[in-house]
Amino acid sequence: MDKEIKDPEGILKVITALFGKLPAYIVNSEKEFPVKIIALKNKALIISTKLKFPNRDRVLTVVHNGSKFFAHFNLAGGDGNGVEILTPVKIQIAAASRQGARVEASQIQTGMVVNNIINVNDVSKAIGFDDKKVDTILLAYRAKLAKAFPLSSIFFAGRMDNRLRLMHHYDKDIFIVDRKEKATASPEFFPFDEYLRIFDNSKIPDNYISEICVPIKYKGYVHLGYVQVLSEKPLDFEVYKQIQTFASAVSRDIINTGVFQESRDVCQVMDLSMGGISFIHAPSRSFSRSVTLNGTILFDLNLEAGKRVTIRGIIKNIRNQETNFRVGCQFYNLTEKDTEILEDFLNVGKEETPEAVTSTSSEEETPIPETNEEDQDSEESSSNEEENSSEGLAEESSTEDPFANQMDEEFTDSPEEPK
Repeated sequence: MDKEIKDPEGILKVITALFGKLPAYIVNSEKEFPVKIIALKNKALIISTKLKFPNRDRVLTVVHNGSKFFAHFNLAGGDGNGVEILTPVKIQIAAASRQGARVEASQIQTGMVVNNIINVNDVSKAIGFDDKKVDTILLAYRAKLAKAFPLSSIFFAGRMDNRLRLMHHYDKDIFIVDRKEKATASPEFFPFDEYLRIFDNSKIPDNYISEICVPIKYKGYVHLGYVQVLSEKPLDFEVYKQIQTFASAVSRDIINTGVFQESRDVCQVMDLSMGGISFIHAPSRSFSRSVTLNGTILFDLNLEAGKRVTIRGIIKNIRNQETNFRVGCQFYNLTEKDTEILEDFLNVGKEETPEAVTSTSSEEETPIPETNEEDQDSEESSSNEEENSSEGLAEESSTEDPFANQMDEEFTDSPEEPK
């Protein structure tokens, strides 16, 4: 390792600046797997993972500015169902290197293209404005829902309320069969104890013991709102499946209104791996609006006839080529379904480790995606970048805390009243 941080304040600055902001992975059996960062609370990191570990040691990694950060933690607690509380021990820093092979588009002999690109920030902005088509759809669905479930609602807004933020961070639906019987709770859904805290701070009458709350998502990634049903009697799994289908239908019809301004450009894929992608984009108006360095985008990746996945990724590199731009993108916590389709397409088994699409960059030059065959084994950063990757985090964390206005409210203060 090139550098090691053991100072508690220095460790916290790195975790605050990077974890929750960049794709994070957890090491298990010498392999790396995507991990969900829930919150930073009381100087401890709260994560969600389905993996099982032989001991209490944890190592999480992120890649930033050509350096790879290995954050060592100890398990301090959790719910025993995947949610873990980790206390930091030290952080090691080394030069980033590719850990997975890329597949050139020419090798696959298929017309892979990327389209429907949109910046994640633009998704939230789109629903922040009044739109008659969207309002009409919501009005119709609220009427349908009320006929079957009198005490129900559909929350839909450009800004998350506390309930939606918590479902987003845990990435789980709320399904409470009986609020007064913890034994009825399932670890597959929103944590029971966390739900009780929400309920205690809400205006929901005590006679309602059961709740189902399913997020309305943009293409499975961005939380736009939720469908909520309350009941005085226990709701069963069949009702949950109905509400889940209902929420998907709301999302589908809202997307079909065209309220989300997705790019109409069709971009040729140059190479692809389980960790990232490189594609060509024309210098169009939508390019300047959606494609920004370190920005998070969503797009559809058409692998072959009838096979498509929706990808969320962070733009790591942009190369200016005579008439077009070549964009390097690192995948960011894909859904299980999309991950399985990619693995099947690339013939990748569980032995594959994630790849970080990174390169060195400077303020004066446009970052270049390291996609050449001769560069795939390593991506070395300059000595200045190596120093800045750790020392510059103090400034970075003070100006942009990824947990600010999201984590602190629901994990340290009294939550807002849910709908």
